[in-house]
Amino acid sequence: MPRLRLLAILLTLTALAGCAGGAAGADGRQQFVLRVGMTSVTGTVQGNLGWADEKGLLLDRLRPVGVTQVRFSFFQSGADVSAALLAGAVDVAVTGDMPALRTRASGNPTRLLALTTVNADTWLIGRKGGPTDIRSLVGRTVTAPEGTIRYRVAYGLLHAAGLDDRIAIRNVPTPESLAGLSSGAIDATVIGGPQAYDLERKGFVVIDKASNHPHLLSTEHSTALQSFLDAHPGFDEAWGSAVAAINQHVRDNIADYWAYAAKKDGVDVALEAKAEPAAHFNVEPFPAEGLAQVRATYDFLREQRLIDAEFDLDAWRVTP
Repeated sequence: MPRLRLLAILLTLTALAGCAGGAAGADGRQQFVLRVGMTSVTGTVQGNLGWADEKGLLLDRLRPVGVTQVRFSFFQSGADVSAALLAGAVDVAVTGDMPALRTRASGNPTRLLALTTVNADTWLIGRKGGPTDIRSLVGRTVTAPEGTIRYRVAYGLLHAAGLDDRIAIRNVPTPESLAGLSSGAIDATVIGGPQAYDLERKGFVVIDKASNHPHLLSTEHSTALQSFLDAHPGFDEAWGSAVAAINQHVRDNIADYWAYAAKKDGVDVALEAKAEPAAHFNVEPFPAEGLAQVRATYDFLREQRLIDAEFDLDAWRVTP
């Protein structure tokens, strides 16, 4: 990690670590500001949690367990969010599957609170006029931020083609990857969500997709340290119920949500609707299809030795 970026992260964590607070309410329950860490390319809360925050849905659901305010912090990658969680700078980490699984596999006492979204697709996209199939990437530059969903999907797509030992994935943050893709300095990178559809519309080459290999579809995880849950009884169940209620609200107001998300992402509503179909938003904390995707991701990471050690997935997730 570059020294300046590491310094910036450490300064951010130091500033955040003192922000939690905690007086007792009338019912004797500890009152506190909930600190949520997530990635964001815009520096604002996006997606279903952004929708919920704007409408007060998240706080309404969490007030009964002592939450007086929800404060979001933004990071460049899921690995950085996980580092903030372990440092005590955030209470809940919202990340992709790979950062969450790797953090737990490294022996850290995290718990899976809920799957925030499921069925996420991620694409391998090439530069304009560049390679049109994955085998043409041999000897060329492919990028993805290490420790992220995008890295896992890049590795998985190369592995599916039998090319993981012939094509190296360079660890380059997404903004720099997109700039390199536009300039032609990078041959291919991995992107998901509305950005992927927008790049396709602009003439960039879609080389392969996670959805062509169902075991590579992604889930978004909400995790917390066990020590935080011990200090705030009932929070785990409240968070899971909040996610389910928020996603049901999104589904019930899907056209309005797409308009909201399109404005946030700076894309057409039609692209947003393609990138975030209603099936993306699970209406229970641990839907069967989402758990199957988590299991597939875990098995893949274990088989490819991309996680440090095995652990019990069922014991990892919280239960009512």
